[in-house]
Parts: sequence; C-alpha cells; structure tokens
Amino acid sequence: MTAALRNRFALAALLGSAVFFGPDVEPARAQSPSVGLSADNRTSLQLTVYPGNLSLITEKRDAAIPAGQSTLRIDGLPQTIMNDSFLLGTAKDADLVWTSLRNRGNGSNAIDDLVRDQIGKTVTIRRDDDLIEGTLVAVSHVALIETDAGLEQVPLDQVIVSELPDGFTTSPTLDADIATGTALDHVSMAYLLGGIGWNTSYTAYYDRAENSLKLTAIAKVMNGSGSDYENASLRLVAGDPNRVQQPPMAKAARTEMMMSAMADGAASAASAPDRASFENLHVYGPFDGLSMQDGDTVILPLLDPQVLPVKRHAIFQASSSVYNMAQNDTNDFVRPDLEIDITNEGGKDAKSPWPDGIVRIYAQTPAGDTGYLSEDMISLTPVGRDATLRLGKASDLNGTRNVTSFDRKARPNLPDAIAADLKWTIRNTSDRVETVTVREDLPVDWKVTAESHKHERDQPGQISWDIEVPANGEVTLTWSVASTR
Repeated sequence: MTAALRNRFALAALLGSAVFFGPDVEPARAQSPSVGLSADNRTSLQLTVYPGNLSLITEKRDAAIPAGQSTLRIDGLPQTIMNDSFLLGTAKDADLVWTSLRNRGNGSNAIDDLVRDQIGKTVTIRRDDDLIEGTLVAVSHVALIETDAGLEQVPLDQVIVSELPDGFTTSPTLDADIATGTALDHVSMAYLLGGIGWNTSYTAYYDRAENSLKLTAIAKVMNGSGSDYENASLRLVAGDPNRVQQPPMAKAARTEMMMSAMADGAASAASAPDRASFENLHVYGPFDGLSMQDGDTVILPLLDPQVLPVKRHAIFQASSSVYNMAQNDTNDFVRPDLEIDITNEGGKDAKSPWPDGIVRIYAQTPAGDTGYLSEDMISLTPVGRDATLRLGKASDLNGTRNVTSFDRKARPNLPDAIAADLKWTIRNTSDRVETVTVREDLPVDWKVTAESHKHERDQPGQISWDIEVPANGEVTLTWSVASTR
C-alpha cells in the first residue's frame, strides 16, 4: 500500500501492547464513520517527566471501532501537546493504518478562532448597556462589523456569539483518519508535551561530632501544562537527553502546592520509588494513583535516607599571583572557605546516581535544636564519585599571608627573574583541632626552594599544604619560591 502511511511502533514497554504486524489494509473510499475518543473513555494513563519541561504521555482509551476506514476524534488532550510527536497503535493481532492527522484548531487560540468562524454571520455587540446586532465582516486584532450606522471597529471582547458550534472545546482535539482490518475495542496513543517539569531537592543533616551527613532526596513535580491529570502512573527521568527544540509552555499556572509526601527531620517520608536505567537515563517510579491539576506542585520521596562519611576542608586561597607579589604584601584576616566532600555509595541498590539539584544543609545548634547551615548545588553524581558542598566562610579560623622578601631582576629577552619568601599565619579560635588547606597558584616552571611543611602539587599551576591547627592555637607556614627560566 503506497497511499497510506503505515504507523508500526512498539508500545510494549509503555502500554503492554506489541508491534503492529499484519496484512495491508486498503482504506475504503466511502464516507468513513466518526468515532469519539473522549478522555472519559481513558482506561490507563502513564506520565513520564524528563528534564527541561518535556513529558511523555502514554494512554489507552476504549471505543468501538469498526473494521475498515473511520475517523477517530480524540479530545481531552493537553494544551501543550506537540502534534508532530503523536503515535497511535493498538493490539498486536490488529493492523492499524492511519492516513492523516489533523488538529481541529482548538486550544489556546480557540476563542479567537470562534469569532473568526462567525464571519458573514449576524453577531451581537455589547456597547455600554446596549446590545446591537450587526454582520461580522472581518477579524484581525479587532472585529469589523457592519451595523445600521455603517462599518465599525469593535474590540473582540465586546463581540457576543449566540451559540457554540457542535463539538467546540477549548482543549486541543485531533482527528485521525485510520483503517483497520479488524474491529477494535481500544486504541493506545503516545505523545510529547511541554509544561511539566521536575527537579530534585536534597535535605542534609550535618553531624560535626560524628563527621557524617544524613542525605535525603525529594522530587518536586510542577504542572504548568494547562491540563489536569487524574489517577496517572508517574515516572521521573534524570539525565541529559539530547534536545533540538524547546517544548511549548502554557500561559499561566496556579500557585497552589499539593503535598504528597515530604521528607524532614520530624517524620519519615514514604519509601523511595524503584529506579531503573534506560540507555543514558535513569527512571524513578512508578508513583501510582497521581492526580494533579494545572498549576499544582507535587512533592514525592525520591531517594531513601543515606548516612555518609564526610571529608571536611577549610581552604585558604591566595588572592595574588607570584608575578604580582611585592614585599609587605599582606592580606589581613583571611577567612577560609568551608567545604565538605561526600561520596555516592549508590543507595539501597548500590547503583543509584544522585540527580542534580539543590542541597539544603541543617545542623544542630548549641541550644540543641535544628538550624539552617547552608545550601549548594550538585550536578548529577554517579556511584563512586564525590560531590562537594560549600558551607560558606569559617568564623573560627582566620589567617594572614605576608610576603616577607621579594626580589625581581630584569633580564633581556627573558621574563624577569623572581625570588620571594612568604609566610602564612593560621589561627584557630575554636575548641577543636582543625585541618586546613592552603593553596597557592604557582607556574609549573617555578620551584619551591624552602618550606616549613611539605607541599603537594594538586594540579598544574597550583600547590597546596594540609596543616593541622590545634584548638585555640596557631600555626605558621613559611615557604620560598623562585622562577626557573
């Protein structure tokens, strides 16, 4: 069959159907019957939400579809549906062929289109407290109406349409011309849409005494698609699928929040969903029985709590390069950056990555209650990899950096020859021992000629010292450097 476009695809993983094999079906030439596929006839709905406000809906709707050619009128679709992503299929023992797919022009522009349909017809104009009849001549950003007084330009919101056409709806409706060799009792469909997004939020409780972090993750799903969903099976996808265009968005969303489950220190959330790998993506779910209206935000448990060991760092970073050092160059009261490193151990299945998201960190206050400490972002972290969380500037550690001697000699056709002596003084005013890291930028062709503590070259262009500072004490680091060419 060359006139009809065969649409064979597998929905086995999504809807339990199979690849559509069977003999070619030649569409009938007679007038085809119209079969309504209302959202009220939906028997299953699965919603899969991807990063970047992209979602996939797979659903099944029951209908009595005769053998031969017919037109399926599919309504109750989301306002942000991507028409060119639409897939249609049925059971494996039937051969379904579709020849065309049409959007009936409803949706976000339905009201404007409704007024345009009245061109050449009698309409009513609202003018103050009066109602005036006239003939609609044309429509642009205003309506051109012929009344007894002549042609008038009238704002569209003042035009009254006496009755709606049959089948009118403000939601998108698709007409699909199909042919099948067997009578059907249902069809399955899948399509992409915009306006539904999700992200991960982490709650972390930092125990300084135990040097551990209790990490819990929740998923926040935002519905801005312009449509409502009832009794859906939800799946959430983490990863970085390749995209070439942005999905459509609905114009408005409500601010209501719908709480499904919340993880906090006072009560445990429901158990985390199952996770599976799908090519380069990770799928969480299903979350069954989900209902949400347009504008709702739904919060769900994502990862079970994990208690992780912590590597704590207090980092002093020099603010001037060796080329710009000069004698008596002093940075008074330098406060180090506090960071903690945690390693993803994989969770209960030892295979779960951490999706990217915001981490809010809490800790116990001196009074014994819970206090907010800091927040940071983490990128998607595979199993076995570290994530670094910044806590802010330390308040009980400080230091000064002095250039105690500096010598620069000009050389013809070569960079200046430089030699310098430096001193860091690190003070710890807390009642616990702290290990600090001092970092200095140093070109790879320079060398350290003397030092009071052994340095490490972490990366090209940087050296560092890890130094233990006693409680309520201080440590001095001295080092000398010289250029080598």
